[in-house]
Amino acid sequence: MSDRSGAPWVVWRVGVAARAAGFLLPAVLGVKALVGWAGWVASPEVATARSAGLGSGLAVGVRSFFWWSIHRVRLEVGPDGIVAVNPWGTHRLRLDEVASVRLGAWGAEFHDGNGFKTTAYALSEPASGTSQVRRFAELRAVPETGPGTGD
Repeated sequence: MSDRSGAPWVVWRVGVAARAAGFLLPAVLGVKALVGWAGWVASPEVATARSAGLGSGLAVGVRSFFWWSIHRVRLEVGPDGIVAVNPWGTHRLRLDEVASVRLGAWGAEFHDGNGFKTTAYALSEPASGTSQVRRFAELRAVPETGPGTGD
């Protein structure tokens, strides 16, 4: 978020409430797994170990899911172009490739001159925790104002 060459001018991420839930739920499951393992230390039985192992696997699985779907998702706009990191992959566009930007159901949609569309999920309504329209207006203002800060 500086004006150095190559560094993004603005970075948007998924809303704070979704990110907090992405940390809180796996943490609760992790504590439950730790309690299960403490119970196994106090009374080593196969059923106790199985329950603690299941809790550990569930905590790791939920944490991995939230990282993949919420924590790594972002949109960066800078002098080198646009980088949209979505759950399904990372898309890079040069600023001169973008013909139009629209607000879609799943976030900002960047259309190029060839008819291809790239969606930035970091600006989607369920992910933002704030007004999608306000975040989209911030995005449209970036090329005009240059470096700044996003959410």
